[in-house]
Amino acid sequence: MTGLLYHYCGTPTAFSILHGRTIRLSPLSAANDTLEGRLLGQAFSEVLRQTSLTEGVRAVAEVIVDGYPTSTEGFAFCLSEDGDLLSQWRAYAGDGTGIAIGFARDGFLTDFGPVTFGRQYFELLKVAYGTSDLLQELKPSAMNFGSEFVEFGEFVKLRPGTTKADALSSLSDRDGDVHGLFQCHRPDAPELLDRMLKALAPLHFRIYGTKPKAFYEEREWRLIRYQHRVASSNIKFLSDGQSIRPYVECLIADPAKDVVQEVVLGPKHKSDINWVRSFLGGIGLGHVHVTRSAIDSYR
Repeated sequence: MTGLLYHYCGTPTAFSILHGRTIRLSPLSAANDTLEGRLLGQAFSEVLRQTSLTEGVRAVAEVIVDGYPTSTEGFAFCLSEDGDLLSQWRAYAGDGTGIAIGFARDGFLTDFGPVTFGRQYFELLKVAYGTSDLLQELKPSAMNFGSEFVEFGEFVKLRPGTTKADALSSLSDRDGDVHGLFQCHRPDAPELLDRMLKALAPLHFRIYGTKPKAFYEEREWRLIRYQHRVASSNIKFLSDGQSIRPYVECLIADPAKDVVQEVVLGPKHKSDINWVRSFLGGIGLGHVHVTRSAIDSYR
């Protein structure tokens, strides 16, 4: 089928998604990429050095943008354009024993009104790989930022003795004392710093759109919701045996059920395909196409 995006998972998770018509958006900070959310900050720092801003102002701007991943969590439901990819079966679907659920891409972009699913509840984001394009995309923003603030000279900088690593560590601790991280050098510096924060704010919601080139094969898309790392009524928690982790839950109610279009049984999955079809028919998903992985040599 065309226009589908696939979520690979173990069989118990797939059963829960289908039977409960519910998906969970998980924190990207727990993903297997240690650079998750941080490539944009690195790229922005690189293009910012091409401006005429003073070193101190640049360092403050870099700390602000580099700190976005520690203040804002990206909750995501991860998908792939490929519904039968060996590396995905191995990594995310019980070493091939799991299931890939195919969702209609357009369904994620539909507004279902009062149903808590669809366009008004999360963003559908296609992941880019590597920073070459990102550097070009960020350059105009960096140049505009530089033009806006260069005339004010070194109006702010990190307090002497405070490194960027120190500042980021302080910003990541919500109970920590962040006062005094910055040193102002003009009477209007606090107002200028506030302008700086507002000027940089649009970058806040782009940090989870780029991954290293090594992940290119995944051809990933994300349903994503941004949340500050504070208590919120729509954030739930679970324990995985080693930690307490947050998640965001979305219900695929009847008006949105056609977003589920396909179920691919993994190359080592043991279910009888006709029973799977019966199961889906019994829960109101009889329209879903069921097939098996074409990777028949994987054992």
